[in-house]
Amino acid sequence: MPDLPPINELFPRREFAARHPNILNPSRVEWALRKRRSNGLAATGGVYEARSGELLIREPVFLQWFLGLSGRTAPRRLRRHAGR
Repeated sequence: MPDLPPINELFPRREFAARHPNILNPSRVEWALRKRRSNGLAATGGVYEARSGELLIREPVFLQWFLGLSGRTAPRRLRRHAGR
C-alpha cells in the first residue's frame, strides 16, 4: 500500500486555488490537473486520488512543482499571439 500523504496537506481543487489567489486561479489548477501526466505533476506526487475518485492537491508538492523548484518534464512555452 502506498504511503498516504498527511491529511493537512490535501485540498480540493477549488479550495486550493482560493488559498493562493496571488499565484493561482481555478483555470490554471484545472489545466495542471488535466495535463498532470504530460506536465510532470503526476510524477511528483502533487496529486492524490481519493477512493471516491476526487482529485486532491498536495499543497507543498504542487507549489514546488508549479514554481519550478522540483523540476518539470518540459519547460514552459511562451504564448504565441495570433497573426504573428
